[in-house]
Parts: sequence; C-alpha cells; structure tokens
Amino acid sequence: MSGPAHVLGATRREFLGAAGTLAVAGVVAAAVPEAPNSAPFEPIKLPEWVRGVTRMAFLTPGEVPRAARAGVQVVHTNLVWPYYPLRRDDGGLGKEDAKALRDLVDACHKRSMKLVLGLPPFPPVALVKEHPDWRIDSDGSGAALKKPAKEDDLGTRLGCNLGPWGDYLIDVCAELVQDHGLDGYSFDGNYHPRICYCPSCKKAYRAAGRDLPAKADLDDVAYREYLVWRGERLEDHYRRMQQRLKKINPDAVLMSWTVNAGRYGHFLHSPRAMPTRLNLLFDLPMQEWWLDETNFGASVAPAFGAAYLAATTGHRPNASEPYLMSRGNPYGTDSFPAHERLTRCFLALSNGSLAPESYGWPGHGDSTDDVFREIGRRERWLTRCEPVPWAGLLVSEQTRQFYAYKDIADRYLPHLFGAFRAASEEHLPLTLLNDWDADAKALAKYRVVLLANTAALSDAQAEAIRAYVKSGGGLVATAETSLCDELGRHRRDFALADMFGVSYRGRPKAPEKRADLDPNFAVAVGEDYWKQRTGVARLTWGDHALPRDRRLNELVPGKSVTFRGPLVSVSEPKDAAEVAVRMAPEGSKGEPLPGVVARSFGAGRVVYLAAGIDAALWSYAYPYQRRLLARALTWAAGGPFPITVAGPMCVRATFFTQDDRDGRRLVLHLFNGVNTTANHGLPAADVPLREETVPIHGISVRFEKEVPTRFHVEPGGQEPRARKDGSATVVELPPLELHAMLVGEW
Repeated sequence: MSGPAHVLGATRREFLGAAGTLAVAGVVAAAVPEAPNSAPFEPIKLPEWVRGVTRMAFLTPGEVPRAARAGVQVVHTNLVWPYYPLRRDDGGLGKEDAKALRDLVDACHKRSMKLVLGLPPFPPVALVKEHPDWRIDSDGSGAALKKPAKEDDLGTRLGCNLGPWGDYLIDVCAELVQDHGLDGYSFDGNYHPRICYCPSCKKAYRAAGRDLPAKADLDDVAYREYLVWRGERLEDHYRRMQQRLKKINPDAVLMSWTVNAGRYGHFLHSPRAMPTRLNLLFDLPMQEWWLDETNFGASVAPAFGAAYLAATTGHRPNASEPYLMSRGNPYGTDSFPAHERLTRCFLALSNGSLAPESYGWPGHGDSTDDVFREIGRRERWLTRCEPVPWAGLLVSEQTRQFYAYKDIADRYLPHLFGAFRAASEEHLPLTLLNDWDADAKALAKYRVVLLANTAALSDAQAEAIRAYVKSGGGLVATAETSLCDELGRHRRDFALADMFGVSYRGRPKAPEKRADLDPNFAVAVGEDYWKQRTGVARLTWGDHALPRDRRLNELVPGKSVTFRGPLVSVSEPKDAAEVAVRMAPEGSKGEPLPGVVARSFGAGRVVYLAAGIDAALWSYAYPYQRRLLARALTWAAGGPFPITVAGPMCVRATFFTQDDRDGRRLVLHLFNGVNTTANHGLPAADVPLREETVPIHGISVRFEKEVPTRFHVEPGGQEPRARKDGSATVVELPPLELHAMLVGEW
C-alpha cells in the first residue's frame, strides 16, 4: 500500500476533513430503547489506568518529547492504515510502516506515555477489489458495490461493519496490538449508515424476521425499528472488538470519537450514526468541542455539550477537545487569544469532561503547553469524581430521534438548554441523565427529576418514574412529556396523566386574526416574524406556595406576565387548588387554562408545566422564567439544596464528590464566564474570543448540613475564611480569576 503520507503532519481536524466527512455525511445518532428480547446491556470495564488520565495530546510523532515535558499521559496520532492481507495470511504492515510504528510506540513508552492510534476505518483498495460486497450499499441498487476502489477516494471504500469488514477490522486491530504493543485505538467514521442493503445486512435482518425498509424515513415506524436494531449491531461490533483486544492486553483501550454526545451540530442531524449508549463501550469517548457560531459558542450550549458527554459515559472518563476554530466561512485560528484557549479548557473541566489539546494548531504550540501546565496544577481533584445528586435532567435521545426529528432545534433542544440555563444561573446542581437512567433504582438518589418535554417514554420508564415519585421523589415535567412511546408513537393521553393530575387536550389554537403591531415595529418585520410568533399567552398566579417567592415577586410584582413559548391545553385537575399558575393563550375567549399544576403524588411531589417555561428561557427569555423554574424544582424536591453559592449568574458552579484512598471530599468548581466583549458584534455570529478576565469578588458558599471539616481553594492550597452563621457554615472565597475549586475535606 502507498501509506498515509498525506496524513502525517496533518492536524486531526484536517484528517477529519479528509475522512470523517465522507464517512458520516450528515448522519448522526440517537439513543434507542433496548430490543424486547435483548440481553441486559453491560458497559465495558475500564482498565484502572484510564481513571487517572487528565492530559491527552493530539500530535505528530516528532512532538512526542515535547508532550512528555508537558506531562502528557496519552498520545493520539495517525500513522498507519488498515492493511491487506492479514499478517496471519502472510500480509501485515509494510516494512517502513512497521518500523515507524515500532519507533513511535517505543518513544511513547520510554517516556511513560500511552499511545492510542487513530486508525482510519476504511478497507484497503486491494481488499475492496477482492471483496467489493463488503462495502455499504446505501440505496439498494448495488451501484456502490460496483464502483472501482480508489486510493484517493474514501467514498469508494466505505466498509459495512455489520459484515465481514467489521470482523476484518477487529483482526487488524488485534494484530497491531499483539505485534507492536499499541495501547489502544480511536476511530473517526466507524459508525453505521442511515441504511445499508449490502448482502450481510440483508441476510442479518431477514434472520431477525424482517425485510429491510424501502428507504431511510423516520416517518416510517418500521424504519425506526430498523434503526434500533442497527444500533444494537454496532454495539455488538464494538463489544467484540473490546473483548478481543482486552484478551491480548487487559489494559488496551478504545478512546474513540463519538458523534452522539453533545456538540450542537450533532444534535441536529438524524437519522443517527450510533446509539448513545455506545459511549459506554468506549473506555474514554471523545468529542470535537466547537464553540463557533453554528454551535452557539456564546450560549450555554457548549457547557451543556460537555456535561452531556460526561452523562453518556455514566460520568466515567471522557473528553471534549476544545477547537480553536471560532469562525466558519472560512475557519481559521487567526488572532485566536491564548486566554480563550485556557478558558475553554476550564469550561470543559468544570462540566466533568477532560480537555485534550492538539499541538497541530498553527502558531499555538506554546499555549498548548500552558494549558497542560494548568491542568497539571488541578489534576489531583479531577479524577474519580461523581456529580452531587440533587436534580436530574433527562436528556432523552429517543425523544430527539423519534419525536422531534422534524424540528430538533425547536421541539427538543430549547427545553433542555433552558432547563440547563436555569440551574446554572441559580447555582443548582443539575446532573444530566440518559434514557437508560429512567429506572427507579437509578433515580432514587435524586431529590427531583426534570422531564423537559420528554415526549418519548416507554411504559416501563413511565412506571419507574411513577414508582420513584410514589416513594418520595420529586418530578417536574413540561409540555408533551410522556405523550409518546419509546418509538415516538402517539398515545391518546400522557402516560403520566395520573401523576400530572390533568389530561392532554392538544395545543391551543392560533389566533384567527394577527395582533396589531406598533407601526415603528411593523416596518421591520416580515413573514418570518409571524411564523415564529406562536405560543403567546398571559400567565397569572396568586398565592400558591410554588410561586410564593420574594425574588419572583420583585421580577413580576403584578403576578401577571406575557409568555411566549410552547403551550399545551390540558384538562382541569379535580382539585382547583393544585393550579399554581393560570394561562390565557392569545386569542382565547374561554376561561384561563392550567399553566402550572403542583400536587402531591404518593409520598412525592409533581409539578407539571403546560407552559414550556424551560424552552422559553432559551429562545425568548425573561428572568421570571428562570426563577419560576427554579421554584418548581425546589418545591418538588421538598426543599432547597443545602449548599448555596452566593455569586453572580456568570459564575458556573458545579458540584462533585471525590472518593479515593485518602478519603472523601467535595470538589466545587467555580468558572468565571465573563466575556468583556459580549454583545459588541453581530449577534448571530457572536463567539467568545476572550482576551482578559475580570476577577469576581465576594463569592461565598453556605453549607446548611454535612459541613466538611476543612476547606482549601485550588490550585494553590489557600485556606479561605469560614464562619458560623447560626447552624450554617459560610465559606468566603478569594477573588475568582478564571477557574478555581473549593475543596472540602471530611
């Protein structure tokens, strides 16, 4: 083979441009329910060394010594391609490739670094010529299987990992680990296609008792069922790969790229290219973490993305690589501040994700070393951490893929981002959950669970949530939560109607006549304005305990406010006193509808919001929405979280516990999100390129119970002033520059 000469010296981004785009071509994944007769899903067991990783670098082989000096523990690089035939069949790597790989492995191991090889998942030309039917047939015509394979056209070499190519790739990986001592692999593109009609796929689906769907069409329930099945087969591919590698070397790993973990663009694409729970079969999944304008880098979306990747791993090791590209059309690192790179690193760390760095960004080698140095100062408190459980937000991939697929940006993401924003600005601990976490045992450790328009729930998930609340848990649900089953098929009523105390009645009708506009405003609006101007209502509340709040009263002293966002019509509850907020949709002539219902259920509490306040806080925000949602969480939880962070809303506070041989401790991350040039440019293109930090003074943390016996601020080991305030302990923190951790020891 000609070898990967064009890959050497390239950044991982450039390699992705050459390989990954062709492989995934607008296809991204959704999490899926298990098949009825499938065996219980088991995450991969991690080698212990993975749990201690804090510094990973993407580099070329010549940069290994520099990475070692920066304290890097794991090296990622591209060097060789899959070969044909296998070594066992008198093939294997060519002499030059074999020597280069041995030298690279030795260079890393001599410096106590692990080598994870980026292996392009494309069949060699010689293999394709001999086995053309091992490729993906995306339309059933067979035309793709007849194309001549070309070295410089990866589109002619897309192998189907369901069939013989998947087995062959596992064999190649096993031989390379055995022959060269590799520590693991990453793949970029080894997912599954929208649909494949290759001989192996046809045979396998027929064996499952079905014929392949006529086309990839999420409107067709049969295709949704196929997508569930295809995701499980991809999981099986990776499970078998892991078993094979770990049989050779129990410490071998897959630290692979995921396309279903939290980047904004990944959320928007469907059908999926991998099920979310595949992240649990990677030892350390990684995502490209873009903060450009298409990924809403100036919003809460990037922080949510890092937190979501951590959630999909069960809060095991994971990584969000902060990209230095911040302008698309064209992308570039021109005038990229080193301070912004450090800021992005700390944002990832604050949300439970590692921040691997690339030495490949032109002109930014020194800032790479600086970032690794700062990570090193903090690494003692970054590993083996678990989020503090209080509130859990279910991020339902089955809702995204099978309910909201026609308009994910409007029907799915605003609810999640708004809820996440509310918790962030109120300094409440919010742990993101997955579909498989909708289990009574998994939910039991949370005081309150938030279902933000979680429309697609299975009967089993609904029953688990019901049992959780009956046993004393709190539930906050919005909009059309539980209206569909796990494949997005509509029910006649909410599956959780008995808990909400109301039944589904559709959506309020739009006004027959357009509202009058101020002439000075009307001159600047067009049809797009009217398309977006939906879901307008008047919200009004009285003296119910839920909205009874000093800060809310300051924001809305008249207890009546205009709302714009998703609206759902529901029946009246049997007890009118359970209606905490009424809503009068624009143009309606009848009595105001229930807007927020708050009630007891078993030993627990439930808040149902027919007015999608969560979504509004992202897309049409007013401050009262944040406070009302926070009050709903606190009321349903039966009381406030016992740790209160007093500080401005630009400070992101995230709560973790760390247990190791030295004891148990609280690790409270504090991230300064101030952007001193925010809102100075075109809003649609606003991306943070921070050059400076404004220190924040006066932050304090109040502990009502379970007070640690000793506090210190890291990095630096400074002991803050702690004072008693009645039965509580208040810790006064030094000025927050960019990122710090309050560590409480027990």
